[in-house]
Amino acid sequence: MKNTDNVNHGSRMVQKTKDLISIIFLSLVSLLSLTFCIGLLLTNASLKRQVDASRSELDAIESEGYYTTAQAEKLVQSVESKAKEEALDEIRESFRESINEKGSLYAIREMFPNNLIVASGGEYRFYPIDESIEKNMFSSDDFSLDDKGWLEYSGNNSEVNTFNGVQVSRYQKEVDFEKVKQSGIDFVMLRAGLRGTSEGTILEDDYFKTNIKNASSAGLDIGIYFESAAVDEAEAKEEAEFVLELISDYEITYPIAILAQPAESDDSRTAQLAPGDYSRIIDTFCKVIEDAGYKSIIYGNILSFTELVDKSELADRNVWISYSGEKQYYPYRFDLWEYTKMGVVDGIDGSANLIISVTDFKTNESEVEE
Repeated sequence: MKNTDNVNHGSRMVQKTKDLISIIFLSLVSLLSLTFCIGLLLTNASLKRQVDASRSELDAIESEGYYTTAQAEKLVQSVESKAKEEALDEIRESFRESINEKGSLYAIREMFPNNLIVASGGEYRFYPIDESIEKNMFSSDDFSLDDKGWLEYSGNNSEVNTFNGVQVSRYQKEVDFEKVKQSGIDFVMLRAGLRGTSEGTILEDDYFKTNIKNASSAGLDIGIYFESAAVDEAEAKEEAEFVLELISDYEITYPIAILAQPAESDDSRTAQLAPGDYSRIIDTFCKVIEDAGYKSIIYGNILSFTELVDKSELADRNVWISYSGEKQYYPYRFDLWEYTKMGVVDGIDGSANLIISVTDFKTNESEVEE
């Protein structure tokens, strides 16, 4: 009986010990849980304080005119969009003003400065500027019109010398070259003649003999041009020899030009010529002139120098470019620039084709080195 009591007593002691350990364990778990909860509460409180502080800071920043990153990005996008719209409006307005003041071709040329743009056949033709070809040294603002409507160099290079010239043919009829000289003209480019574009007959200009005689007497420097319609090298040589015969008794100080121009109609005898054909014709004419001891020059407009003339020739030939306007547009090297067909010169009735020379052909010095 005693043993049984002892056993029961031991069992109760073990159970109490287990209960005590369970209580202690649960107490520890409860304490840890409480500590964790307190930690969470403290962390949440800290985060709330940080959020509140950040909000306060942002409110203060925004109240002072600053923006969050997201707000700034939206603002930038809005400004960019507005700027693009304003820029487009400004471009449209500038384009409209240019068209109204100077015409659509001028406006389009301003819009595409890296291209040579030609109006031909009811369309605008774009020719990328060839960086391999020698450029002229002038900017678009280096020339301006004087009170007579004559072009003058107004750039900053004091070494640049220019000379005033005029083109003369039968269309000017009787010309008083003494008055022309006194008005300030330095040289004249006289038309020797032309080849018919249909029959191919070479014709002398009706006023050539009178013009060259009177221009020489007035002391003007003289150059010559011939309107070519040659279809091969043999005809080009014939044209050059025709000119040489006409000028044999006179001093020619300015170049002799071959006018290279595209066919005016499909019926023209030159309508089927390719650029290579024009190049051979021009080269033949110029070589005959040069072999006779004269200077040669290629005469044409922008279309001529973009579609008809082999660009490789421009490095070795003098260039007479024809296009209207006081803004220097042709990018490549040139010697003569015919800038208007509506000029006024004392001694010439009606309009005159005015030319400015940037080359002193008496000394054979071209544009001044930059």
